[in-house]
Amino acid sequence: MAFFSIYRNHSGSAASYLADRNAGAHDAPPPAIPSKEIMTSPCSAKRLSQLLCALTLGLASQFALAATEWQLNPAGNGLGGASRLSALDVGGVGYVQILPSSTDPTGFNFIEHGAYQALQSDKSTPFGAQDLTITYTVMGHGSLLNPFALSFTSGSINLYADRNFDFASTTGSYGADNGNRIASFSVFGGGLNANGMVSVQANAVAGSVLAGYLFAADGSDLAKRNNVLMNLGVFNQQTTPDSLLVAEVVCGMAGSTGAGCNGTPFVNTPFAYTVKDGGYATISAVPEPEMVSMLLAGLGLISVVARRRRAVV
Repeated sequence: MAFFSIYRNHSGSAASYLADRNAGAHDAPPPAIPSKEIMTSPCSAKRLSQLLCALTLGLASQFALAATEWQLNPAGNGLGGASRLSALDVGGVGYVQILPSSTDPTGFNFIEHGAYQALQSDKSTPFGAQDLTITYTVMGHGSLLNPFALSFTSGSINLYADRNFDFASTTGSYGADNGNRIASFSVFGGGLNANGMVSVQANAVAGSVLAGYLFAADGSDLAKRNNVLMNLGVFNQQTTPDSLLVAEVVCGMAGSTGAGCNGTPFVNTPFAYTVKDGGYATISAVPEPEMVSMLLAGLGLISVVARRRRAVV
């Protein structure tokens, strides 16, 4: 997703971001609560308080684990071949169009189309036994006066697994929408972080997650879960496009009929330009309502027991 050049203040490239993130320079998903913390937590010595505390901390640990770890099997043949992940590195290209706001002279609307490929830690080798790719269309608005007012409001993200490693080709759309579409997501929010990273959040479309590919930290298939989230965090840099990017993304995915698509050369402008992105994607399951209710009930009972003990003292 684009960090727009009209007020761009991040000088790093996608590659430098990925290198920095591995070195710990950028925020990463928080670690899960270690199980030993449950054993050493200062619960009450009383049996009831101790049991309630253990139950509540156990549920909290499951929440933290679900939010920071997930499992992925690119072949789609079940949990046995899945890799445990906290985040999946991605890299790709996009085309950004800036449109004036009809209601705010200092604001603008935008739409971006693009494609990503999942990568291994070397940032160049495709991840897994099949080519994992993403196509996206995102929309939102921003302010010419305040870059941090950038907001994503709608759009779609699709995740594919393809036996043929043909990303960045003329097959399909930039080689990114081939094979099995294993999940579709609807964008509901996102913006620009203080470190210059663009973050986009999306909910899985009901019934769109294929079985056998995506799993929660506990091994449950996300195809059976009701609320699955994707988060994309990327940096971008404006790039001079090659003919493939123009033909496949600018003319094809975005449907442009202007420069580059009408027989005239494509040239980046402040209001229509191509970008190269790099960052990561995470997928997680929102805890089921029953588990949330159990956690809240446990916290409430611990509070009641604590108040009664203080009253006795």
